[in-house]
This record gives sequence, structure tokens and C-alpha cells, in this order.
Amino acid sequence: MQLSTRDFLMKSLLNEQELVRDYQKFAQTTEDKEVAKIFLDYAEKDALRANQIKDILQNKYGLDADEK
Repeated sequence: MQLSTRDFLMKSLLNEQELVRDYQKFAQTTEDKEVAKIFLDYAEKDALRANQIKDILQNKYGLDADEK
């Protein structure tokens, strides 16, 4: 089954949001400060990417991120 562009963007958004949560949670639970900093950086970059995807969905499809 091939996803439409819209569906792929929606899936990508969910994946990015999940990565942000995972990286933040791991950064908060690890005792290794260096690794925590790296994972917080990953979370920030993925949050920016998620926002870009949200913008595309809004601009091209008139969708809010919560719509399906």
C-alpha cells in the first residue's frame, strides 16, 4: 500500500513527535550529562522538524496537526 503525500506527512509528524518525547525522557533519566545534552539537542532538532511538517500540512492541506 502506497501512502499519499498527506498521509506520509501525518505519519512523519507522529514519528517526529514520538522521537522528541523519547529523547527528552531519556535525557531526563540518564545520569550521563554528556549523553543527556546530546539527546536534548536531538529532541530540539526533531521538534523543529515536526514544526516544519505541521506548517506543510497547514499550508498545503489546510490541516491542523490533530486532524486526520
